[in-house]
Amino acid sequence: MQPVLWYDWPFIIRHRRRFRSLDNILSLTRGAPLDLAHLFSSIGPSDRLFTGVYDPGGGSDKVIGQVYQSPHMSSAHFDYLLLTEGTGPSDVIPLLEGLIEKVGLWGGKQVVADLLIESDLFPQFRQAGFFVVAKQRIYRYENNENQHKQSDGRWRSWSRDDISAMRRLYQNVVPPLIQPVEPLSRHEMVGLVYYDESNALQAYADLVYGPKGVWILPIFHPQTEVDMADMLLQLVGALPELNGRPVYMAARSYLPWVEQALGQISAEPGPEQAILVRYLALYQRVEADFGLTSLENGKPEPTVPLAPISNHYEG
Repeated sequence: MQPVLWYDWPFIIRHRRRFRSLDNILSLTRGAPLDLAHLFSSIGPSDRLFTGVYDPGGGSDKVIGQVYQSPHMSSAHFDYLLLTEGTGPSDVIPLLEGLIEKVGLWGGKQVVADLLIESDLFPQFRQAGFFVVAKQRIYRYENNENQHKQSDGRWRSWSRDDISAMRRLYQNVVPPLIQPVEPLSRHEMVGLVYYDESNALQAYADLVYGPKGVWILPIFHPQTEVDMADMLLQLVGALPELNGRPVYMAARSYLPWVEQALGQISAEPGPEQAILVRYLALYQRVEADFGLTSLENGKPEPTVPLAPISNHYEG
């Protein structure tokens, strides 16, 4: 596999209709891979980015893919794959392996991809060492101020004083296996929190803004006594500076109560997707000398990465 060179861009543009997006956040907030907003987001000075090309026959048929890693995340994420007419799913495996190797050189601890459930690429991703850690469905909500209630003021921007309560909620509802992939926040911007009348945290929302839309991951307490559908509508009303952009809410399979609430509002469900992960680090449970965090939130510490797998290679 070789890095894509500038002379390959005309080739990519000719085959732009064959792109397969592997990152729903980028595609929903910044558009298709060749949209200007998407391209500009890929050249951030602090992000790691690599576009690779695999040429199975030494001719004009190529498989192209891109992977990137934000400085705020331990995970890298596939952006897209491009298969031309003369290539097939089996040609994807060498490209995946090359991109995974690149992430390992960056020090990334895992690689993530969003794949439609009915995708024909599932066998190739599995052969490359990926497995499904969760499923999701994205709900689109058109921003029309006449269709939803305005915020009642309970949703507000979070501050450092909210982090402890957010972390307790996060550790209680996000499974430990997924926590390395799904962080407390992506740190794209300040999100929102919701406290009830007794000042107990009931929900928080991680936000990603882009010119094409706003992406939200709502984390709700499963036993909240507040109506979740109403909370979602209030959440949309509390979002700052929407400027007519659509809102996309992610319903994870490990938060089924959120998807149930999304089904009660006028949000359009998208196709079901799988969140695929290839781990590049070994995880091992360790005992802390002082288990203060466990005592405070009633849960043991999640597993932590100790070393890259490359350091434990078995020939």
